[in-house]
Amino acid sequence: MNLYLYTLLAKTMKRTATRLRVIGGSAVGAAFFVLWIFLPGVPAAIKRFLGPMAISLATAGGILRFNSIGQIGKAAGYLSVYAFAFGGVMKFLFSTVPFLKGRQGGIWYILGAGMLGYQAVSWWIGQTGKNRPADLYKVKLRGRLNEIELDALMDTGNSLREPISGRPVSVVEEECFQKLLGAKEPEKLRAIPYHSVGKSNGIMEGYEIPEIIIKGREESIRWQKVVVGVSRNRVSANGRYQMILHPDLLNEAIRKNLRHMEPETMRLQEGK
Repeated sequence: MNLYLYTLLAKTMKRTATRLRVIGGSAVGAAFFVLWIFLPGVPAAIKRFLGPMAISLATAGGILRFNSIGQIGKAAGYLSVYAFAFGGVMKFLFSTVPFLKGRQGGIWYILGAGMLGYQAVSWWIGQTGKNRPADLYKVKLRGRLNEIELDALMDTGNSLREPISGRPVSVVEEECFQKLLGAKEPEKLRAIPYHSVGKSNGIMEGYEIPEIIIKGREESIRWQKVVVGVSRNRVSANGRYQMILHPDLLNEAIRKNLRHMEPETMRLQEGK
């Protein structure tokens, strides 16, 4: 029951807590409840009401980390309502549903296992979504002498543009860009203004390259005469990608309206 109450309390009060804290705190609170029941010499009123409420609030505070008296007061009110409502509903079911009569212990175990299963499945789904490279693409950069293929992240926060033409700018790690032979031609050099954390403004070295091909899930997009900025630092801390794509390169509506980029954009069927 504790697991349900604290999970519901976290949702109601919009407080974040790790699943480990919720499960561990619920188990610790339940253990203190058992110890409190068997503690001798405690007046009945304290044992039945004040003690359990104090344990519940202390456990909720440890799980949700309250930082004000007001939050503790709200938690006390919510827990009281939830406990009475939940207990009343279960008592009604146990006394009126024939199948549930005499099976209270087993039902509580099933409910507890169900909530643990929900927490485990939610964690797994969260980890799967976190690790899924939904915004990673294979990108081929073509120069006059050769071509290279990189892993690229489509970053909606990338707003870099070449200041004269307004063309969107993607960013490539310098170490990778150097493998594109002959790409650093002086006449293709562009100055790209940028802002970053720890540096209010700066100028990034950029170059216009003949062509890039972004390999999509079902089809690919080809762009010609694309400006890329060259980063002297790694663009990915864990090395999963070496390039940051400008979102305009993947936006169908904008792609069709950009006349100055000489796109001749043709969709290539994968594998052709």
